[in-house]
Amino acid sequence: MSQDPLRIEFRVELANRRVAPKPVPGAKADRQRLDRAARRARNLALAYWIDHLIRTGQVADLATVARMCGVSRARVTRVRDLVQRDCAAHESILALQISVPAQ
Repeated sequence: MSQDPLRIEFRVELANRRVAPKPVPGAKADRQRLDRAARRARNLALAYWIDHLIRTGQVADLATVARMCGVSRARVTRVRDLVQRDCAAHESILALQISVPAQ
């Protein structure tokens, strides 16, 4: 038996391989900014919903809401504090909602 190493050679054709186009500079930052704006708007809507639940007596307090949502009381308090901001702050949060251009 020979001690020569085994050698295998083959050729691979990559002609059909498609290269993804590079993203437009700043596209990721724009997408992240829109994601943050959407999150802020959702949190504002959640704050109004929590406020409604407490005012109508459907829940006793923020601790009950925290247990319902499965988050900490501090997180619920922070979201709930969005309602107590002035209208200008609400408008600035909602003004960040910009439609995403079609791709």
